[in-house]
Amino acid sequence: MKRSLFLLALLLPLLLPAQYQSVNATFPGEEFWEEPEYEIAEEVEYGMQTMVGTITVDGVTYSQVRLKPEISFWKFGFGLDLDLLFDSHGRLRKEEWTHLDDLVRKIYYFRYANRRDPFYFKIGCIPGYTMGQGMIFDDYSNMLRYPNFKSIGGYFGLNTKLLGMGFEAYTHDIQKNEILGAKAFIKPLSVLNSPFWANFKLGINIGADRNQYGKYPDSDGDGYPDIYDKFPHDPDLWLDSDDDGIADEMDLDLNGNGSIDHPDLNPFVEATFPGIAVNYPDYPFDTEVYPDRAEQYLTKRPVTIYSLDYELPLTESDDFSLTNYAEFAIIKDHGNGLIFPGFGINYKNFDARLEIRNFSDEFLPAYFNNLYDEQRSQMIYSLPEEDNQSRTYSLNPKDSILPQIGSTFGWFGSLRANFANTVYLSLAFLDMYGSRNIAGKSFWWKLSATPETIPRLQEITLYYAQHNVPYVDFINLRNLNAHVAGRLVYQISEGTNLVGKYTEYYNDLNSDGRIKGRDEIIEVISVGIEFKF
Repeated sequence: MKRSLFLLALLLPLLLPAQYQSVNATFPGEEFWEEPEYEIAEEVEYGMQTMVGTITVDGVTYSQVRLKPEISFWKFGFGLDLDLLFDSHGRLRKEEWTHLDDLVRKIYYFRYANRRDPFYFKIGCIPGYTMGQGMIFDDYSNMLRYPNFKSIGGYFGLNTKLLGMGFEAYTHDIQKNEILGAKAFIKPLSVLNSPFWANFKLGINIGADRNQYGKYPDSDGDGYPDIYDKFPHDPDLWLDSDDDGIADEMDLDLNGNGSIDHPDLNPFVEATFPGIAVNYPDYPFDTEVYPDRAEQYLTKRPVTIYSLDYELPLTESDDFSLTNYAEFAIIKDHGNGLIFPGFGINYKNFDARLEIRNFSDEFLPAYFNNLYDEQRSQMIYSLPEEDNQSRTYSLNPKDSILPQIGSTFGWFGSLRANFANTVYLSLAFLDMYGSRNIAGKSFWWKLSATPETIPRLQEITLYYAQHNVPYVDFINLRNLNAHVAGRLVYQISEGTNLVGKYTEYYNDLNSDGRIKGRDEIIEVISVGIEFKF
């Protein structure tokens, strides 16, 4: 009896909203949701989207002409992304057209079939990738910095009838192959003459980032990433404290104030003028010298996560399904986390999940989430209190937070609903409790509408998220773990739309816990005209 009451208590939050009438449908604004299911094209189908407008890349505003031709037939699909950017003088931005790999990155996607088919693959931009029950990869996107940076990722997989065995492999970038994932699964009880256990699926998953520092290129291989290497193509030089174009290693005046530094503070002065301090004791050397400092990274910083999961359909029909699931994950050399029990419900056009979660010390769920490409490591600089002038540059990888995280216990819930194919809502909340709960809360929501009551307004989408925070901060909405996005589509005429997109996320450069100034706000803005035919 107690067990039945406990099960009812777990299911009640899922069953209450089941009054909404809803059929599975695609959500608009694919940048903010997982991979869609593709339909079989009985005939060759062509499409073209042309975007004309402006876009800001690396702080520079360009006139943009973007061509996206697409073709599909049967289970195949192919699309290109040809982006032409012109500066204020009408000159083409050539950075994306100079090398062979630049041409490869013009592929928007090349796909075959869906992830439930016997064989499938996709190469290109992948807006959302989830593995297992989401403890390793959960809505990870290789498009976070798109179009400023474009990764050509990919996945392929097999689904067989032999004990329901299958396999899938994933990479965020087929050239770098740094963020990788793989899973294998089986339906071990499918040989039993039991409809209840026939679809019980057991899976093993692995996800890894072979080098969290890989977010920042190091062109000359000197261990100082280009983002703070003032001489990124010279392995013997890296710092220039006064930005005068002369490396600190050969600069007599590190502060750029016009005075020669004291040789005790600047070794290059003594090397250039041996004994100068002894020979000229009364010379007004600069004794307030504060050269920049920089951390060097000559080795990689990998992180690897393993998990075991299962799914057990409890009941299935055309309109209603209820599934029980669980997942146990381990971050190598750190902690572990457990989802148990977990329940998923689908009622027509309504989906929901409810989970009990239990995490040990040094564990983060959904390590590879939709912000991971930004958070895998971050460049920070600090100003030491003793002089408050010298800058120290370093990289802070995501796994550096793990030793600070204590064990937690709590729950996770999510809801996804389609109301009359007009309003689309998805939201989720993670609520964990513990003595050192510095990353136990997450909250994200997305609201899309395709209102027929407002003339010509085709779509409006808003998205906001805070991931792995000590508490959800509704006062300071801009924070290190937040992500804001939006999309607006307004019809100008038949087949012609005005489209605006905005994405914003953050980097706490000075580690003060606050997002201040434009340098700590990373944004991508795109406004233009879309033609469809």
